[in-house]
Amino acid sequence: MKPLCLFPLPLLLLAAGCKKEPKTEVEKLPRATQEGKNTAGFLLDGRAWLPSASDLTASGPVGARREGRSLTVYMVRNGSSSERVTVNLFLPEIFIAGAFLLNRTPNISLGYRPAHGLFSQYAAFPNGYYFTGPDAVGELVVTRFDTVARVVSGTFEMRVREPNTGQTRQLTQGRFDARF
Repeated sequence: MKPLCLFPLPLLLLAAGCKKEPKTEVEKLPRATQEGKNTAGFLLDGRAWLPSASDLTASGPVGARREGRSLTVYMVRNGSSSERVTVNLFLPEIFIAGAFLLNRTPNISLGYRPAHGLFSQYAAFPNGYYFTGPDAVGELVVTRFDTVARVVSGTFEMRVREPNTGQTRQLTQGRFDARF
């Protein structure tokens, strides 16, 4: 009778050792954490987008920069030697966690940098720079902003528009957890 009782044990061990494959695009994204793990991801037009490291990103594929009262959260994915995609979320002033509307168009050449989002694709040709603005709105929700531990975490959603062609991209279910 004992051998029959031990029969299910190998099956249970085998099932426990199998890694569950993600079934949906959202399941491919990293968990939303608030620990400064330098993780990020979002759905780009419904498909999972994750940053990746390369020799070109010495500071890492996910991070944040704090300069004075402003904050930039960045995500980078490098493809082949000539392909690179970046996402930047910029707040000109941040003191505490909260929700921030990304609905103004930056004019960097004039030094005008309101809260905005940027999605850029660098390739051999053509490069594409997509911005949030009045006709391509986004929202950034900072759930943790800790200047002592130097951690910023949150979620975002935004529609971005390429100003010359009018082409848009949709970034949804975004999340980030970074050190600055």
